[in-house]
Amino acid sequence: MKAEMKKDIYDTGQGKFKKFILSNKAKIYAFFSFLIPFIFYILTLEHKLVGGDTTWYALKILKMEVFVPTGYPTFSLLGKAITYLPVGDLAYRLNLFSAVFGALTVLFLFLTINALIKKDWISFFSSLCFAFIFPFWYVANRLEFDTLNTFFIILVIYAAVKYQQVLNRKYLYFFFFSLGLSLTNHPIAFFTVPALLLYVIIINPKIFKSIKVILSSVFFFVLPLLSYLYLPVRSLMGYGEVTDFRRFIYYITGRSITGQVHGGSFGDKSLEVVAKVLKEYTKIIYENFGIVLIIISIVGFIYLIKKNLKLGICSLLLIVFNFAIIIQYLDFANPNYVLDSMLVITIYIAYGFLFIIDLLEFIFERLLAGKKQIKADIILKNLIFIVIFLFFAFQPVSLIYANYNEADLSEPEPVYKFWNEAFGNMEDKSRVYVQAYSANIGMFVNKYEYGEKGIEYIYQNDKKYSIENMKEDFNKNYKVYFVGNKDLIKSFFKVEQIGKTYYFDWYRENLKLFKVTGLKVNIEINYNIGSHYKNFGEEFTLEYIIKNLNEEEIKIDSLELELPDSIEFIGVEPDGYINQGPGISRGMYMWVSDDYKIDGGSKINLKINLRGIVPGKSVIKFRITANNNYINCEDIEIEIES
Repeated sequence: MKAEMKKDIYDTGQGKFKKFILSNKAKIYAFFSFLIPFIFYILTLEHKLVGGDTTWYALKILKMEVFVPTGYPTFSLLGKAITYLPVGDLAYRLNLFSAVFGALTVLFLFLTINALIKKDWISFFSSLCFAFIFPFWYVANRLEFDTLNTFFIILVIYAAVKYQQVLNRKYLYFFFFSLGLSLTNHPIAFFTVPALLLYVIIINPKIFKSIKVILSSVFFFVLPLLSYLYLPVRSLMGYGEVTDFRRFIYYITGRSITGQVHGGSFGDKSLEVVAKVLKEYTKIIYENFGIVLIIISIVGFIYLIKKNLKLGICSLLLIVFNFAIIIQYLDFANPNYVLDSMLVITIYIAYGFLFIIDLLEFIFERLLAGKKQIKADIILKNLIFIVIFLFFAFQPVSLIYANYNEADLSEPEPVYKFWNEAFGNMEDKSRVYVQAYSANIGMFVNKYEYGEKGIEYIYQNDKKYSIENMKEDFNKNYKVYFVGNKDLIKSFFKVEQIGKTYYFDWYRENLKLFKVTGLKVNIEINYNIGSHYKNFGEEFTLEYIIKNLNEEEIKIDSLELELPDSIEFIGVEPDGYINQGPGISRGMYMWVSDDYKIDGGSKINLKINLRGIVPGKSVIKFRITANNNYINCEDIEIEIES
């Protein structure tokens, strides 16, 4: 009778739904292990491109330029692919890249843990703990290498665990493919994956006696590494420096084209520095997981050793290798570099949760052994397990609560607001000269958000970045703006600030946009000498014409003439504007007076008599000073013929 009633219940819509849930429970947990982090990453996603390297990454991805060593080919190619998604603007899509791979990391972390402990809800809550620790959440909100790196690492661990459980060759080949894939991104993988390779080898060493297995494993390992061909291909097209085999080897092993280690160094860290960095990293782990989860992870590691000794030892080796390399590479702690270790610690946390459940079940079994269970026993047992369930659920919830505001990048930062406002205020077809730490953000905003305005962006490393070119642009009636280097530029130009001042706290930089409204000193110096060939002993006249191109009067502070030893100074022609004789200072002839003034649009001249006294070629130099600026005349080359 009861069996028939149960069948009737399952035949109803409610029963079918319950049956569906129970039969697909693991898939539902897997779905939400991806969806919940992804939703939070989207809610807090940075909508624009801001940060030290983030915008450089974006610029290189969009142009498909070769990155810094190791070249990051999969990051470049996948990043370029995501820009074609029909969602949001370009910056949003690029940041979405990290959110997608961040959520995929959490999904495969769940799948890995669940494959090991066979407890969906424990796997779910423990994987969410990793999802919402601040270092990971922060890189899942903006374009970075790190979520792709953690995804590759957890993919390798997942493949290794699946292979260990079924010893099926397809999972072995999947492992080697994932292993090769992990080496196409961050160089830290070079030092963490050996522990996982060791794990797979000791699981079933006999299988590697087969030549077919070895060759197939090598094939699947090398297959994703072929993505590194992207580096020489794009370099030969003019988008990188990897143009020969030596540079290629240097690049993929994390060295610049000179062979020097990129971004850090090895062998030069003292024990004190190593100890300091190690302390900083352990502090990062402690501060992000908290004392409760740290204790649970220690218990979990011991429990893992009991249940799966090989995985326990190799996972610990991964952490050791991870720390061994990063504490020697930099002399400070970068939270992003310890994420791989925190992935493994999360697996320990899951085993700690499992130990708590197994311990409680053991206690209840012993207490109730040989005893008829009464309703109170069942209620107490269920109540305790509900409390434990809520305790496990509280861990990721508390991390969300603690980190949400700090991880929330959805509101554009002041540095982006500055560049957005700056390009909004500039006229079409204008020129902007930039010397600022946030110049890369300005490049992106100009090209990809205000490209229709046709503003020429001139960065400080550009050959065009010079006072002379700014003057030339202004004289050609371009609207000229500049950011940074204001003290120097303001000494040459009249300027006005456009828009607000914004503070970029990353580099402690005040950002201001200035518009050039006039030239403080705009003087043109020409000369008349007739022939550049003079006879020995011949007297000749050299005239300098100084023209004021400004509308306002300019005062000339001094005039300086530098003669070679082969030419003798005779005197000043009285019919020139300046008709007094010079003084001599530091071997130069100098004219100084408060009366040397030139009206706007006017000119003055200086005529001097000279004589060649030594045969051969020589150079005459002349310059003036006005408003503390030097204005040089073109050098005059004279040949004295014997």
